[in-house]
Parts: sequence; structure tokens; C-alpha cells
Amino acid sequence: MSRSLLIKSLIIFSLPLSIILSTLLGRYPTNPIHVFESILSVLVPGSVGSPPEALHRIIWLYRLPRIIAASLVGMALATSGAALQAMLRNPLVSPHILGVTSGAAFGAAIALAFLPGYVPIELMAMTFALIAFLLVFTIAWGWGKGSIISLVLSGVIVNALFSAALSLAKFLTPDPHRLASITFWLMGDIGQAAKWSDIYRMALIIIPCSIIVVLLRWRLNILSLSDEEARALGVNPTVERSFCAMLCALMTATAVSYAGIIGWVGLLVPHIIRLAVGTDNRHVIPFTVFFGGTYMVLADDLARCLTSEVIPIGILTTLMGAPLFIYLLRKAGRVWR
Repeated sequence: MSRSLLIKSLIIFSLPLSIILSTLLGRYPTNPIHVFESILSVLVPGSVGSPPEALHRIIWLYRLPRIIAASLVGMALATSGAALQAMLRNPLVSPHILGVTSGAAFGAAIALAFLPGYVPIELMAMTFALIAFLLVFTIAWGWGKGSIISLVLSGVIVNALFSAALSLAKFLTPDPHRLASITFWLMGDIGQAAKWSDIYRMALIIIPCSIIVVLLRWRLNILSLSDEEARALGVNPTVERSFCAMLCALMTATAVSYAGIIGWVGLLVPHIIRLAVGTDNRHVIPFTVFFGGTYMVLADDLARCLTSEVIPIGILTTLMGAPLFIYLLRKAGRVWR
């Protein structure tokens, strides 16, 4: 087996392997045999004996939902980051450039600070995330006809606008307990999305959008060329770039709405994959989908097992991402040349 094929196989199998191994991790002591019996008893009823009831509830009500939610969030952020870096021809771009992160943060802050408890935080976060993206899209098309520079600068403008609005919302929050809730939400927490009902809703958006981006992966090679070269190859770069940006915005908005602000995943994971498989987006995009899920599952394992308290995942991904990115900077010239 060649080295390239071995690396690609490891990336693909790393996701299911990390999901399986993560079910064994946690504060509650578990017997691996009982864990596998619990999983098989649901997937293949009658195939095994009944596992301990307490362990069965822990696996299916807490661990597996959290692990699957982490993998979906990682897929969404990493795939969006890889697609945006390719089509905007900028290795420092992340999903946050679309404005959806700051928009979602503002929507969540409004829900937590001023609205009654029965109003879903996820609904408000998703609504304002999409409003922020529509603002970015409108400004980019109205000013620069959807060009790369107009899209990036529009994202900077909208991010600044909603960041200021978030600060104002926090300043006007009347209850210190609600202010603390806003602060915790902004740190990011997979546990917020660790319910089967939330996972189904996330999957309905993230999985189809990821599949479409994977199917369009060879088009991203064309979009990474200049607009003149893309048009010469029969591609309308403005329209296709806008469509890809919309898919990335939907995935990012969904992930952020349910899990809060989680940084560095969309920036870092695509660079790791490019070092492993090269810069051809036909390979980068599908392998980023798998490794994005793996990276987030492993990060969440650390978050819930490293100390006696669950560390907010946004803090941990930043602590992990900064040193890794320093190393990747040394390789960036070779990867992006």
C-alpha cells in the first residue's frame, strides 16, 4: 500500500474509530463489552443480551448524542473553511468571514438577555446568522458584483456591525445571571446540541450541504483561478461563488446556532488535510469532511475528560489550534505555492 493511500485510508477510518472509542470515555466507569452490547441492542435488537440499564441510558442519552453532535459541527465548520479558502484564494479565511458567527452570537444574546425562556435560543441564533449573511451577500453584490474582495470586505463590515451590537446587548442585559449565560454560550459547548431532536435538525442541513460541496469540489479548483480564467473555462465565477458561499453559510449557521462559537476548526483542519493529501480540492474537500468530524470529536473528548468540569469547547479548540497553526505556518509556503 502506497503512503498516500495509507494516509487517505487513515483519515476516512479515523471518524468511525474516534466515535466508537469516544463512547468508552467519561467519568462513569464503563466496560467496553457492555458498551458494545448497548449499541448493538439498539442497532440490531435481539442480537445480544440486555446491558446494564444505567450504562445503556448514559450511552444513548448523553455520550452518543454528544459525540454525533460534535462530528456534525466539525464537518460543517471544516468543510465550510476548506471551500471558502479555495474559492476566495486566501489561506487565512474561515467560515466567520461570512458574518454568520457574529450574527448568531447577537441573536443568541437577544434571546438570553431579553426574551422569555420558551423562545428557542437556536431559532434566534439561526435567524440572525442568516440575516448577517444576507447583509454580506447584499453589500457584496451591490458594491462589487460579488467579487472576491467585495465578499471579504463585506464580511468584515458585517462582522464589526454585529460584534458592536453584541457588546451593546451585553451592556444592556438587566440580569447578571442572563449576562453569565450569554458569556457561557459564546464560549461554545457541544453539550448544548447533545439532544437527538437537535441532532436530527442539524443533520437535515449539514449533511445535504456537505454532500453538495463535495460534488462541486472540482468546480472549486476552477474558482480558485482568476475570474478571467474561470470564464474562459465556461464558468460564471460570481454565481458559483455565491452559491458555494450560501452552502457554507447554512452549514456554519446551523453549527454555531446549536453549539455556540467554536473557533479555529474551519481555519486549521483544511490546512492539515492539504499537508496530508495535497492542494487539489477534489481530494481536499471530501477528506476535510471526515477529518473535521474526527477533530471535533477528539477535542470534545478532551473537553469532557481533561478535568472534573466540562471545559467549553471553544476555549479548547483555540488552545489546540494556535500551537498547531504555528507549525503549519512553516509549511504554508509549500502547501499554497
